[in-house]
Amino acid sequence: MKKMKTKVLAVIATMAVLCMTLTGCGEKLVPADQTVGALFELAAKDDASKMKDLLGFASEEDVRSAFFEEGADTAMVDEIKSELTSAGIEMTDEEIQKLSDSMTTMLNKITYTAEITSEEKDSVVVTLKVTGFSTDAMTTIMTDAANTMTEKLTASEEDQLAIANGDMDVFNKYMQDYINDFMTGLAGMELDPEPVEITVTCEKLSVEVSGKSKVAWLPTDMDGFGSDIEAAMIH
Repeated sequence: MKKMKTKVLAVIATMAVLCMTLTGCGEKLVPADQTVGALFELAAKDDASKMKDLLGFASEEDVRSAFFEEGADTAMVDEIKSELTSAGIEMTDEEIQKLSDSMTTMLNKITYTAEITSEEKDSVVVTLKVTGFSTDAMTTIMTDAANTMTEKLTASEEDQLAIANGDMDVFNKYMQDYINDFMTGLAGMELDPEPVEITVTCEKLSVEVSGKSKVAWLPTDMDGFGSDIEAAMIH
């Protein structure tokens, strides 16, 4: 599921192409800590509501059009379905929706604080502290789910033979059970109490807000910001 997680967080790594640097602007800007927080919500949780209200977008769809490259805002359900299909695993739409809900439950537990720690005329530094999940804890959940599947399969020579002979129905049943056990474990994960600190340098950038150009404090290095968020969420 690692690739799927990367897909979910891909928004920030591809948004910079729609912005251009601006210097010297008399317009009163939304504070940088607020825009950084809204970007975190958008990138980490696919929640566009904060950015919509902050910069005055007409709709959440307009937010996604402004900050996502075409095709990067694919719904989580569709991403999961694509990943499973690529792995040769068949699941119903209802089962895939449950997996998506488990992932959303996990992501929504992640918390953050954003604070301006340095401020100049044309640049602002925001310290973002993200309280996410431990990679070790996730690995344990994955291992436990795999061990459970292996134990079940080992206990059934009939199923082993069926899978060896290419019976995809039996294979899918075991893989579905494994994925369900894994996602159930993810939904029950507790946050790592130690937050990860990210230093975000922001500058004045122009972004298209529902047909109008608007200046806002946004990360200078969008790619780096996205990578830092991903690393902080699961570390």
